[in-house]
Amino acid sequence: MYVTFYFTYALVLFSVISILYTFALWSKRYSVVIGINRIWKLGVEEINRLIRGDSIDRMHFAIVVGLLLSIAFALLGPVLDYLWPLLYLMLVLSLPAIAGLLWSLSWRLQLLGRSDKLNRKLGGSKDMIFNSKKLQIILIIVISFTIAQLIVEWISGLGWLANLLDAAKNLFIAFYYVRPSINLIKNFDRPVNRMQIPFELKKIQSGEVDAAQVKMGVDKIGELNKDTIASCDSCVEIGACEAACPATATGRILSPRVLVRKVSVLKSSGGSSADPFNVISDDEVWSCTTCGACVYSCPVGVDHLGLIYSLRRTMVEKNRLDQKKSSLLMNLMQGGNSIGMPNYGRNSWIKEEFGISEARDGKPFEYLLWVGCMPSFDERSRESVKSLLKIIKEAGLSDKLAYLGEEETCCGDPARRLGEEGTFQNYALTNIEIFKKYGVKKLVVLCAHGYNSFTNDYTSIDSSMNGIKVYHESQLIEELIEKGSIKLKKVEEDITLHDPCYLARYNGVVEPQRLILSRTANLKEPKLSGERTFCCGAGGANYWYDVPEEKRISHERIDQLSATGAKVTVTLCPFCNAMLNDASSVKLGGSMKVIDLSQYVEEHMNKGS
Repeated sequence: MYVTFYFTYALVLFSVISILYTFALWSKRYSVVIGINRIWKLGVEEINRLIRGDSIDRMHFAIVVGLLLSIAFALLGPVLDYLWPLLYLMLVLSLPAIAGLLWSLSWRLQLLGRSDKLNRKLGGSKDMIFNSKKLQIILIIVISFTIAQLIVEWISGLGWLANLLDAAKNLFIAFYYVRPSINLIKNFDRPVNRMQIPFELKKIQSGEVDAAQVKMGVDKIGELNKDTIASCDSCVEIGACEAACPATATGRILSPRVLVRKVSVLKSSGGSSADPFNVISDDEVWSCTTCGACVYSCPVGVDHLGLIYSLRRTMVEKNRLDQKKSSLLMNLMQGGNSIGMPNYGRNSWIKEEFGISEARDGKPFEYLLWVGCMPSFDERSRESVKSLLKIIKEAGLSDKLAYLGEEETCCGDPARRLGEEGTFQNYALTNIEIFKKYGVKKLVVLCAHGYNSFTNDYTSIDSSMNGIKVYHESQLIEELIEKGSIKLKKVEEDITLHDPCYLARYNGVVEPQRLILSRTANLKEPKLSGERTFCCGAGGANYWYDVPEEKRISHERIDQLSATGAKVTVTLCPFCNAMLNDASSVKLGGSMKVIDLSQYVEEHMNKGS
């Protein structure tokens, strides 16, 4: 028996060495330095994901804990009997780990059945479907072996069997899960809002870069960014991205899991010269709302959005656009806004109704109000601007505020998300020069997309934007409340809140709106809220075009909000407001009132207090 035990123990050591060797191999290939500090930060992040996470995060955590426990049992096997306090502690810890692993195993088996149907629906090749099934089955085997080993550890005299199970499981890890782990170590703290850009327009305009050498999209797999390819190859079919994707949930022709698997299999079978559009349809690419739920949810750090943007740029470059997408780009290139209205006299009503000066009037100001395209030209959205201006007036800040008038154009976000990078950067450079001209230090916006553009996209174009403090309306209102500049009335009313993806998930702005609303009413959170919010359906320029779907994303979201029992939904973005207002009218007969935060605050403000 001792011979058998130590023979199997030697297999365990070999399997652990295999893991360490492949870690060294892939970390070198991916240029990843694995230091103690990096591992510690990853551990903290995993704990944070567990605390704030959903069921999939908890299952992932159970798998990680189970794997670490199983390896510890095997490595310490020869001396555990002498370290009985540690043995008992590990046995006790194994019980919740086994429960979590059984839960994970059940979910994995269900996913295997669902994913096969979805793989076929989305036109997966035989190779793609085979690889998808293989990886899912391997994960099921790894989980099963881990469960079996932890159970065997409770039975005296079966250490050799536990060693065999651990060695087999470790070899699977070495072959299939080290590369994803390296990808995670490299990218776990990569912000959802970070974008890979194909060129810098400023350098082209200055002559530093030859425009003829610039390529927007990709015709071949090998032209994809190396980090994007590494991400696709790191996917191990966990399915968290698919479970979080609003496009998949509403029956669109998209699964982020299937998308990256197609690319990975095509690269393996067709080489770097293979055309990604041989396996990916136009509708798959356009179905994405760029909400970032896939990237945010992925336990191994896959960057699905980097792939989506690369493919969209290709389609724009080749003019593979329908009339609605073409009209959007035409509006942006010729009209100065995404709505297609003349920019002449833009927002002149602000001076007429509120006496607010335009920046070009030459009066000093502290805050510049960026109205945005929707509120500038849509009457319903304009009401939120009026409410914000009334709040600012009540706080005594009207004389410290200015707006741009006709000098305001689009922030460029719709162009960038659609795939027209040049148009976006042109807007960004133009707007940045305007901000410099007027010495802007504080910028107030109502739109979550504008907030993200100014906070993240513009700072990557010109570092001077780091000197501008960008306020979303929720942040400014919360600051005014804290200062006592405005006061709110408390009412006995149940309300719910829709967090925009670009505000909450992209930028982590979740507290100001909750602090405000908790002062006025009874806030009832939907199941998906905060950084785990569910998209309204407008993102990624989806507001301007249609794709095949079984259910509108906005209808799915209004159902989720209605399930709270509240009759009022507060929004924080004009696009969310428009999508959910329409969804409430069509789906719920208007029984759910959808109102912007500024409007709700203005209605519940103790005026003149």
